[in-house]
Amino acid sequence: MSIDALTIVGERINPGFKSSKALLDAKDLDGLAALAVDQVQKGATYLTINVGEHASVDDPRFLLAVIQAVQDAVDVPLSFDYPHQSVQRLCLETYDPAKANGHKPIVNSIAEARWDMLELVGIQPFKLVMMASERCEGDAMIPNRNAPEVHQTAKRMVSMLMEKHDQFEMDDMIIDVSLASLGADTEGLTRMAVDSIKAIGADRELDGTHRLVGLSNLSIMLPKLATDGSLLKVGLESAFLTETMPHGLDMVLGTPGRDYQILPDDNFILQGFREAIALDGFDTLMRVQELYTAAVL
Repeated sequence: MSIDALTIVGERINPGFKSSKALLDAKDLDGLAALAVDQVQKGATYLTINVGEHASVDDPRFLLAVIQAVQDAVDVPLSFDYPHQSVQRLCLETYDPAKANGHKPIVNSIAEARWDMLELVGIQPFKLVMMASERCEGDAMIPNRNAPEVHQTAKRMVSMLMEKHDQFEMDDMIIDVSLASLGADTEGLTRMAVDSIKAIGADRELDGTHRLVGLSNLSIMLPKLATDGSLLKVGLESAFLTETMPHGLDMVLGTPGRDYQILPDDNFILQGFREAIALDGFDTLMRVQELYTAAVL
């Protein structure tokens, strides 16, 4: 089942996936193009392009070739996931909006300490992922530890962009609140992500911006099945969407084709998810463990 209001940024062209790494290591452009087609056919609105941090710097010709091969195969816009300005510059110089029905690409990402990405605005228009999970204090980057800090970081970044760069519209700004693995969450990070989305969604000054998370991060290290026989990973990801989409989450970095759903209140996994993120420390982990049978992997 698809959720019409949810925009999926297909994540699979990324060496973090074993099968994708094999294609990238082999420089298999046909295979990567086929992977792009598969993701679009399964519902991706954008596609991530990440050939690996070292490969993008050491072999820029390959990165350029991947962008061109993907754009020849599909007509959706691309998202470039690199921390280096020089790599993002090459991506923007290579990207052809005409092959994406005129849509802007996404630069992923900037943070309060990485405003140098804005030097790229003269190349072509783009959308921008803003990391609100950390803030700048003096010369240091400090992880945000609660929803008000994430909210205020997002607000500062949006305000700065709107004041100093009139080429950006609110629709160009994508706020990433960050999402970690629930199976290892002893610090309340999942609860913080949910509460941050709620706080940002309630702020009328941020209307028109988008909210994004790396959704597949939530279920890393967890088994496939819940004790009721349902799929645990996609169930937890659906539980997160159920809790956050009414408050403004509208984009995820994820795997197209997963059976995301808005769950009813009596859903077994949704109830467990709500109870788990309301707890602290190892109590959270114990409640998550109650959702699955450890022997089924």
